[in-house]
Amino acid sequence: MNASNAGIEIEIRGAEAVWVLGAHLYATLVPLVLCLVADHHREFLEATVHDPWWLMVAAALLCLGSAFEVGQNTVDHWYLTPETGSANGTGVCDGLFYTFVTAGQAAILLALAGDRGWVVFVAALSVIAAPLLYLRQRAIFLPMGLTGLCGAWLAFELFGDPIVWLQLLLPAVTMYFFGLLLATGAQILHGLTTAAASSGLWFLVLAIHQAEAGTPLG
Repeated sequence: MNASNAGIEIEIRGAEAVWVLGAHLYATLVPLVLCLVADHHREFLEATVHDPWWLMVAAALLCLGSAFEVGQNTVDHWYLTPETGSANGTGVCDGLFYTFVTAGQAAILLALAGDRGWVVFVAALSVIAAPLLYLRQRAIFLPMGLTGLCGAWLAFELFGDPIVWLQLLLPAVTMYFFGLLLATGAQILHGLTTAAASSGLWFLVLAIHQAEAGTPLG
């Protein structure tokens, strides 16, 4: 399927293309749920966390991160192989994806407990380290993993709902699908990888909703 009007070649077709592109649209838009949560649960969050405004900053940064990943996939013609920038290779947009997603997760840390010195330190260190590690191609997942782990810990501490820990399973699911994608070349797994990687926010949303309702998961 060729998007000739835009001068962009998409090397996947039919339902597979709809699924993969739809998964990336979902990944780009799903962070906006943080804005809805910040507005709908405003009074509860103002009494519970440090500053809910940072959730909106996080939403913007995460949306930008996903948009850069869309850009990298466009460079790669939406067909992932091990050497492409969206996979094991490197690319400017791919590096910006890692940096902005890490920054978005750091903003969530600041929203939850930005009044704690160690939280500010971890958030700042992760944002600085993300592009540097990507350029060196060393431990590129470390800043993202660190901010994700700290975010789950703080969310559990503040909302008391163990459902937030389920988001830590999604990186394993993501890498499972990603490994299968590179091993088999089945591009339908690209959509599964994207959907899994971007769905962790729902566990934070559920924890906030259930905490305010007084019905945290037992």
